[in-house]
Amino acid sequence: MSSPTPPRPQDALLDSLKKATDGLLYPSESDEPFEPFRWKRTTDDPAKEVAARAKPGAKVREQSVADFFGALADADDAARFAELRRTLESKLAGLRVFRVGDIEVGIYLIGKAPNGDWAGLHTTSVET
Repeated sequence: MSSPTPPRPQDALLDSLKKATDGLLYPSESDEPFEPFRWKRTTDDPAKEVAARAKPGAKVREQSVADFFGALADADDAARFAELRRTLESKLAGLRVFRVGDIEVGIYLIGKAPNGDWAGLHTTSVET
């Protein structure tokens, strides 16, 4: 009987991000879940990586990590959001937050994974 194949480190990263966000919704006019992602790095600039995946002409704006999580400090799930920040900062180097578009805003929490890929979380905020 052969032993099971150990999970790849990247799978472990995505699994830990999924676990950290399981049942957690980003509060906006339309509460949305977080989706873990991993992208092969094509540039050293995460803003360019996000822009390359956005609709043509979509505005990409950076928000500080402190401001993103600070706005969640009074949320019903404030303790889980604080834990999520700790998880992201411990798993990803150079964590940054980008907002893409207007009204239906894509939010990307992105950093460098241990293998050099970009990884993080995506959610949507409806802001009318």
